Amino acid sequence: MIGALARKSMMTSVVLALRLATQAATLVALTRMLGPADYGHFASAAALAVVLGTLPSLGSGYVLLRRASGRPDAVAYTWRYAWPLTGGLGLVLLLAYAFVGHWFAGGALGWRLLLLMGIAELLFTPFTTLASFALQAAEYVPLSQLVQWIPLGLRVVAVLPCFALPQAQRLNGYVELQLYASLAGALLAWWIARRHVSFDWRPRLATSEELKDGASYAAMLLVAANPTELDKIVAVRQVGAADAGVYTAGARVMGALVMPVLALLLTAQPQLFQHAREGFAGTRRLVRNLFALALGWGVGSGVLLAIISPVLPWILGHDYGRTAQLVPWMAVTAPFLSLRLAAGSVLIALGHPLERMGFELCGIVLLAAGMILFTPWLGVLGLVAAVIVSEVAMSLVGTMLIVRRLRRDVPA
Repeated sequence: MIGALARKSMMTSVVLALRLATQAATLVALTRMLGPADYGHFASAAALAVVLGTLPSLGSGYVLLRRASGRPDAVAYTWRYAWPLTGGLGLVLLLAYAFVGHWFAGGALGWRLLLLMGIAELLFTPFTTLASFALQAAEYVPLSQLVQWIPLGLRVVAVLPCFALPQAQRLNGYVELQLYASLAGALLAWWIARRHVSFDWRPRLATSEELKDGASYAAMLLVAANPTELDKIVAVRQVGAADAGVYTAGARVMGALVMPVLALLLTAQPQLFQHAREGFAGTRRLVRNLFALALGWGVGSGVLLAIISPVLPWILGHDYGRTAQLVPWMAVTAPFLSLRLAAGSVLIALGHPLERMGFELCGIVLLAAGMILFTPWLGVLGLVAAVIVSEVAMSLVGTMLIVRRLRRDVPA
């Protein structure tokens, strides 16, 4: 089973490597096109959209995944309530996003721009994610990640024409093209998924049990997104747009290097759900292997990040020179981020999303407190310090929760 997991993880890693290259290309293009201040404002609004983008489906993707593990016929039934819920809730959140995003940006981003970003992330992207969940539930994990890559690949293409625009029009031009890329990605995701999974488009209301289960997953996803995105959202107000742009660029590089851990976790997730449901004796061994691999990659990616930090200003643009000093400190976070992701995925599969939400909520509180306390006297380095404290705490608590659950609930 571990060998099969490794093979599937390798295939998924190939797709995620493509995703990594795409995100790196987009990051470099945007930093060179916009400059630190404009990029800082954009990154803050984009991070807020990503956080709120976890809510429109109200956790129905995980409900689908849990039900369909070993039962692909359950996808169609869950889909009947998932798609209308996603569309309706996405519209409601779109309005909230525009107002909150306008406040965070201090009026620097126009209403039209925020609405276009919101439509992309709160309406089109959640449908792409739902299609990806359906493929993952049917154990087409590499294909599920390919589906999620398509809009990202199209967004790289969307950046290129914007270089021909005057500087003042570049951000608006990119956001508009990004919207079209997200729409095309959602349509392609549905076209690909329907060839492998049966969908039923007859709408129905969700049951109270589905809403309860889904809400716990949605709350968990919302909380899980915040430790990764909250610092980017708040950075503009804490350290200014220019420093926020420099910080976010470095943080995105660090997050990209940890991405292969996601390949392992995504590949293992259907098996973990099945183990938890049927009480397989090999669950402990599988979890130990996942944690060992996650820790190993986290350490390796942290070392690599420190090594490549001197060349980042050359890659991102001379205006991002301070990344060379910030990124080695960010590298400290990589092993703890990997362990936190592993702990969260395992807790979900074992049926305890609220425990994941609990330890990550504590991490958010630490992160927020750290940003408030550290940035007044450390500046942008205070953001890095706050993230380190938060990730260390979450990884330790998450690991302890996993150990307790394995001892109590899982056969040896």
